[in-house]
Amino acid sequence: MPQPLPEAIAHSWIIPLWPTLGTLTAGIVYLRGWQFARVTRPRELPIWRALCFFTGLLTLWLALASPLDALDPFLLVAHMTQHLLLMSIAPPLLLLGNPLVPLLRGLPRSLVRDELAPWMSSRALRWLQKLLTSPALGWISMDLAVVLWHLPAAYELGLRSNFWHQMEHACFFFTSLAFWWYVVRPWPNRIRSSRWLIIPYVALAHMVLFFVGLVIALSKRVVYPSYAEVPRLFGISALTDQALAGGEMILAGLVVTVVAVVPIMLQLLSDQPQSVQTTAPAAASVGTPAPAFDLLHAPAAGTLLRSRFGRRALQFISFAAISGIIFDGLYGVQVGPLNSAGALLWNILRPLNLILLLFVANVFCMACPFVLPSELVRRFGIPQLRWPERLSTKWPAAVLMLLFFWAYEQFALWSSPRDTALLLISYVVAASVINSVFRGASFCKYICPVGQFNFIASLLAPLELGVRSRHICSSCSTHDCVRGNAVQHGCELKLYLPNKVGNLDCTLCMDCVKACPQDNVSITLQSPLRELARDPVRSSLGRISVRADLAALVLVVVFSSIANAAVMVAPVARFLTSFRHQHPWAEAPLLSLLATGLFSAILLLLYVAVAWLLKSLAASPSLRAVFCRFSIALLPLGLSIWLGHLAFHLASSWSSIPALLQHLSAQFSPARATVMQRAASMPHNSMPHKLMAATSSSMFTTLLGANRLNLFDLQVWIVNLGLFVSWYAGRQVIRQMVNSGRRIWSMSALWAVSSTALYAVAVWIFTQPMYMRGMGM
Repeated sequence: MPQPLPEAIAHSWIIPLWPTLGTLTAGIVYLRGWQFARVTRPRELPIWRALCFFTGLLTLWLALASPLDALDPFLLVAHMTQHLLLMSIAPPLLLLGNPLVPLLRGLPRSLVRDELAPWMSSRALRWLQKLLTSPALGWISMDLAVVLWHLPAAYELGLRSNFWHQMEHACFFFTSLAFWWYVVRPWPNRIRSSRWLIIPYVALAHMVLFFVGLVIALSKRVVYPSYAEVPRLFGISALTDQALAGGEMILAGLVVTVVAVVPIMLQLLSDQPQSVQTTAPAAASVGTPAPAFDLLHAPAAGTLLRSRFGRRALQFISFAAISGIIFDGLYGVQVGPLNSAGALLWNILRPLNLILLLFVANVFCMACPFVLPSELVRRFGIPQLRWPERLSTKWPAAVLMLLFFWAYEQFALWSSPRDTALLLISYVVAASVINSVFRGASFCKYICPVGQFNFIASLLAPLELGVRSRHICSSCSTHDCVRGNAVQHGCELKLYLPNKVGNLDCTLCMDCVKACPQDNVSITLQSPLRELARDPVRSSLGRISVRADLAALVLVVVFSSIANAAVMVAPVARFLTSFRHQHPWAEAPLLSLLATGLFSAILLLLYVAVAWLLKSLAASPSLRAVFCRFSIALLPLGLSIWLGHLAFHLASSWSSIPALLQHLSAQFSPARATVMQRAASMPHNSMPHKLMAATSSSMFTTLLGANRLNLFDLQVWIVNLGLFVSWYAGRQVIRQMVNSGRRIWSMSALWAVSSTALYAVAVWIFTQPMYMRGMGM
């Protein structure tokens, strides 16, 4: 009687003689030598390195002895998993164990002294060691092994012949050891090249794995005929098995790239930012004349902003609006154009917020409804904790902003009023809990994705909060603007106004305005270009040139402008739809999140490569300074892409306002229950739903048909302006970094080409047919 498949797989373990003896011998020799060497080299041989080595040995043995080997002739995905263990898991783990010295010390002393020592000092061995550990050999040999062994003829040979199968595994393992040597750099080594070179080294090598996997996954025929002839296990067809194997190669290559590169990048970039005093300078600064324009002293707006309850009134209004949107999202008609949690929030209010940011100031944060409950809770005098020091950076905000953009796409929030309402509720709860438990505006400064986007965009805002006279601040001994007083608390983000530069981290809460006893605070007009090229010490932030976390946050804003627009255009949407149809597993949220993170990492790697080239041309500045400062220079282009894209949303949704108002009035009419009951009973694709969507968008469809060129012209003019400003900002940064005319022109040319490439992608997106999200179409 044949065994059941799971039982047969469980009994397919083998004990390969030579691999087993080899791993046992290597483990014993390493352990013996590690114990001896660690006495004099504890820093180079900590316990975790020994654990890495033994984990690598175990991984190597499992790849050859586990049922994966028995499943090779039946499942391509099992074979690819075995290759992944042999190439990307076992080799780096073994090298992380710093194996050279422990393996030598673990051998019998007489063998090392009499037999190995003369040979180890020979010129031939030094030449051979230099050859085998050269990055060029490791890179070329591993990629050649991947390409050649995945050719159908070579792969089929390995399946038919056990000898060639073992040769295939040996090629993968030993070429990967040579490849990972340059990445891990086990002690002792003679590698002197910059560790920044590891990033393109790993990324470019795994691009080969990516393309091989892509060819296998997208092939419409069985690439390796043997898998079409054997019995199919688990009900998986040969083509499905092939698609899974190709997808595994793609994801494996991307994951390994990220896991290998990101820790190195963070280590090189995340030096501690220099501390910044939040107290006034000891020496009196030179007095400055009062600004010609001050919004705080304007007739109507100034009175509102300076009054004790001015901001609170704005918060109550916006909180009432958000509450209405939440209610409509939970209980209203679940049709995007006819629900305020759909088109109104995403397609109208979101573009208007960006317009206010770029042409006025950070108005949303000033009237933020999310922190209102926590400000009321604080009146009870509950003791608060300090925000954790390790989280006092922009890294959590950058990750959360990326998650925010991913959730927007994954859960189609523009057409899901109920999901949008739940997101707003969670936002209010998170802000209330964090700001109630921790001191200061911790949610605003370190967590809030919307706030962080507003902080970054407000770098280009024309209005800036500052001091009227530095001379008055220099003679102040109480510093109420940041410390507060008995009547009014000071700035919770610890922005000391005389040292405050720009709008970063400023929520325009007006606490400093109300706390200053000298009435020395102003809101004045400033040139938006001023913030892009200079790098002063900023209160509570330090210098931007040492804040890799802030630069990463800026890059999330910039690159998400392209990604958010690209997924809406017809060619990309058709590709994604086709891919999901052919590979249903790709719709899983976890895989989608992983793909988003990996795509973001690839974009980051491309930017780091450009920064490294700029640094090479500049010669003097550190790579971290180049990385940080040019990210700010790229910001105008990113924001212009956002503005051009959201202009389409605003134009496509403006005509839906009458239908939306009619819907909202029906919500409170006596016939509301009947209307809601009938709407709830209709399928989403029913004719009444389609008619409501068509009614809300017909006006725009007509307008778009007649004036499509005008909208496109507007978008192109916007990104043109953004490109020119980014060129200007980059040029100014370059002139500050280098003095040589030749280097200035070389760096300027590289910066122009890089930023223009991003601009070209944006223009191509704007030329494509774009779906009108949230409009029921």
